[in-house]
Amino acid sequence: TCDHKKPQKISESAAAIFVITHQDIKKSGVTSIPEALRMAPGIDVAKIDDNEWAVSSRGFNGRFANKLLVLIDGRTIYTPFFSGVNWDVQNTLLEDIDRIEVIRGPGASLWGANAVNGVINIITKTADQTQGGYVLAGGGSTEKVFGGFRYGGKINETINYRFYSKYFERETDEKWQMGHGGARLDWRINDEDTVIVQGDIYQGKMGDSVNQPNFTAPYNTFIKSTTNLAGGNISLRWMNTYSADESTALQIYYDYTEKDTFEVRLEHSTLNIDFQHSLSFESNDFTWGVAYRFISDDVDGSFLLMPTEAQTDTHLLSLFVQNEWELIENKLKITLGSKFEHNDYSGFEVQPSARIIWTPSSKQSVWASVSRAVRTSSRAEQGGVINQQMIEPSAATLNLPVLVSLVGSIGNSSEKLIAYEVGYRLKPANQVSVDTAVFYNSYSNLRNFHPNTPQFSNTHFIQSISPHTDMSGEVYGAEIALSWQALDTLKINATYSYLQIQMHVAEGESNLSEDAEGKSPHHKFSIRSSFNVLSSLDWDLWLRYADNIPNFKTPSYLTIETRLAWRPTHGIEISLVGQNLLDSHHPEFGEEIVLSAPGEVERSVYGKIEWHF
Repeated sequence: TCDHKKPQKISESAAAIFVITHQDIKKSGVTSIPEALRMAPGIDVAKIDDNEWAVSSRGFNGRFANKLLVLIDGRTIYTPFFSGVNWDVQNTLLEDIDRIEVIRGPGASLWGANAVNGVINIITKTADQTQGGYVLAGGGSTEKVFGGFRYGGKINETINYRFYSKYFERETDEKWQMGHGGARLDWRINDEDTVIVQGDIYQGKMGDSVNQPNFTAPYNTFIKSTTNLAGGNISLRWMNTYSADESTALQIYYDYTEKDTFEVRLEHSTLNIDFQHSLSFESNDFTWGVAYRFISDDVDGSFLLMPTEAQTDTHLLSLFVQNEWELIENKLKITLGSKFEHNDYSGFEVQPSARIIWTPSSKQSVWASVSRAVRTSSRAEQGGVINQQMIEPSAATLNLPVLVSLVGSIGNSSEKLIAYEVGYRLKPANQVSVDTAVFYNSYSNLRNFHPNTPQFSNTHFIQSISPHTDMSGEVYGAEIALSWQALDTLKINATYSYLQIQMHVAEGESNLSEDAEGKSPHHKFSIRSSFNVLSSLDWDLWLRYADNIPNFKTPSYLTIETRLAWRPTHGIEISLVGQNLLDSHHPEFGEEIVLSAPGEVERSVYGKIEWHF
């Protein structure tokens, strides 16, 4: 794992970490990154409709969840418009993912603002790990058709490359089709220096259903529309290893995204420069780094979403320092560090962290931490109007309709978190490992929506709602992950998560945002088994349970997914996957902020053939 921005064993890390391996992704039968994240404890993943997910860590889940930092090969993949992730465009070739490191809890002292409740670090394979050809083709009931191609080769003994393309069409209530392509080049200049250049492009479209408020009957109409998506990125990484005790790394990337929906057209450009230096001496591992990020936004709104400014530029400067002391060799380590950051919204922020890990034996370890993290304002919170819905006329409204509008005017304050964590890892036998974590998070300056005084506007009333920073809260819970190699041919992985959320506002104030208490399940568990029936035949099962979500009246659900894979000859694998098999359909979440028709997860089946050559 790389939770300290350097290679480190999970057993030696003073943080709640879960690693989803390439084999885990393959055997689960998932077709997207959000679905793969369901394997990790403490991560809330819920499908809103055919192409939208709510993904968060340790609560505060939603389509626009903004307290989780997600990276792919060191590139931050969030939209600054709402400080969250557009999961609908994160569709890299799953075969190329080496692992996904899921770090629950604050990672702000290293990763910076918005790494509040966790960090998801997606790491793809190196070019020399993807030599030769790979072809993928399949289809099914929901996954109508999908395919992919990748080829890797060598220019010489020091330069490896790969390029890929991917396409899919998915359809239940709405159609979604996307095409992706990309390339990577790894150049081992000498024993000390390595340069990596990689980039991706994508384009596609998907169906959507958005609520259109009307001033006359019918007062709310769900309009079917098409969202167009496009974007690309390119990054350059240079890594220098002076010796076993000293290294530096420099990464520069540019990212462009474009999203054209019924309600808004968004364009984001991001330029990021990141430098890091690591040095080991005596019993210390010292790491420091600096970064600069420039973001340019262009927003073309509509009646549904009207930004205060059409175009804005923002700047982010940061410095982090961290030192790990080994007080007792192979037994006791303490890590202290902090991120110092300046952004255009809340100004200067300090985010320190202290961690300790004790390893009394090779079979067990105990760790604890206390951290401070902040979540800075997003562009949408700084200003603008979102017209959500129209309330039909009634006697209470003088027989006039009421337009409900969210008005962004949050100011410069950031949300703040103090997090306390304790973890225990145990390996009672070579075939069994247990990883537990308990946490308590204390939040302040949380966003809370206040209704303003209704205003009369000729033919209707306007009920505006504005965000304030007067809410506090506590979130606490526990997470357990178990791995058991029951037989040489049978492996079982199980996880359980418990979560409790309590929000508070001042007496007499609005409690519109206390609904965070009811937007995440209290209990979740997952059991996965991988059975190698024959040398050429695998059978994988995945049982999942999630508690009900009161806010959206979403009932609890239990589902089973299964995969049967056969390798008739070397390099070829044919698999059949069944998903959500216990019921024909079930809801997992609801809509918020921008209202759209709710969707449900349907039972589905698909077949796939893969050829490595």
